[in-house]
Amino acid sequence: MSYSEQMLSAVEKGDVDNLGGLFKKVIANDDDETKFNLAEELYALGFTGYAKRLYQELAGKYPDETSVLTALADIAVSDGNTDMALDYLSRVPEDSPDYVQALLAMADVYQSQGMYEVSQQKLLDAQKLAPDEPVVTFALGELEFSWGHFPAAAAAYQSLLESGVDTVADVQVGLRYAASLANSGRYEDAVAVYEEQNGELPIHDRFQLGVLYLELKDYQKATDSLQMVLDQDKTYSNAYLPMARAEQGANNNEAALKTVQQGLAYDDTNEDLFALGAQLALNLGDNETGERYLQAALKLNPDNQTNILAWSNFLIAQDRHSENRDFLSDLDDSGESDPQLYWNLARSQEALEDYDAARGNYLLAFRTFQDRPEFLRTIANFFRTTAAHAEEEAALTRLVAIEPDDYEAQERLDQLHDEQA
Repeated sequence: MSYSEQMLSAVEKGDVDNLGGLFKKVIANDDDETKFNLAEELYALGFTGYAKRLYQELAGKYPDETSVLTALADIAVSDGNTDMALDYLSRVPEDSPDYVQALLAMADVYQSQGMYEVSQQKLLDAQKLAPDEPVVTFALGELEFSWGHFPAAAAAYQSLLESGVDTVADVQVGLRYAASLANSGRYEDAVAVYEEQNGELPIHDRFQLGVLYLELKDYQKATDSLQMVLDQDKTYSNAYLPMARAEQGANNNEAALKTVQQGLAYDDTNEDLFALGAQLALNLGDNETGERYLQAALKLNPDNQTNILAWSNFLIAQDRHSENRDFLSDLDDSGESDPQLYWNLARSQEALEDYDAARGNYLLAFRTFQDRPEFLRTIANFFRTTAAHAEEEAALTRLVAIEPDDYEAQERLDQLHDEQA
């Protein structure tokens, strides 16, 4: 039995204390082919330190042995030494049978450094040399996907499927193709590809399919697909939000709220779950739960404009105008914030008879809502309350132009005209 065989036997038995001594005997006694085989075995078993020393010895003796260079490059990458990996790979000559593999490895290194264009060029060079090699085409697809070039990624995966390649490195090409289509905005095509896949979808892809059904407003299929995800793993917290939205889309608010509550049991840091739960609770008339969830959402993200507006709307609906005025007290007067907030603040200020402040915020909101009949009615009533008849007339004139069938507004406008006659 060679010392290499003895070393592998010790590894299998877990006798790590004797590995160092055996390794010295390997270096001193075993032939180079045996050492090369041992290096491959040790690297596969995770003993990269010993493998690296063997490969380095072999590289010194056989500087043109490209398989040794690529192995050393792999170890350098796993050690985080990308410069050394590129140095090893650059030594592989273009006429070597390992050159395409070296290009693929270089592309991986450059991609890991965020140098996507250099990585792409290495892969294109590899594709010219091996146009029918599925691994190269797949690597291009993976690069384009990581780069965010989803149509290009989809084209690469599609070419593999059309050539009869369904799997590369244990990865289902069809699933990658579906994900690329989805990220390209081709939702219906993505769903069709997902549905064509044989066997049970992996949980992440099942989740993605459920989200796509939701995007297409197929609420029943979305619910069914996402329920399958949760049946498989109830801790898959990302599934609860789209599941609740699908149930809400199907007008099943009670089920949606229950789903939100189940999701919060696994993830109580999801502000979107709290915000949706608040909306659902308020729609069901559960103001107490709605208020609690709105406050939780705001606590998680005090700067979220959607949640700020939802809380302000809630306070107005509850006639809690003092609270709303205080809540929006830091709203600047630049007009750059959400215009609905200026409208909300003005409504509360008007209710609290702070008319000067209300006037300023109504005018800030006017920039955005000057063509909305509801706003024009509100501001016209405000101007009537404050005896600003010229402004009231202007608002009513604009309202009647937009909605000529608003006879009440027309009657009030005629009254103003008569008073001026």
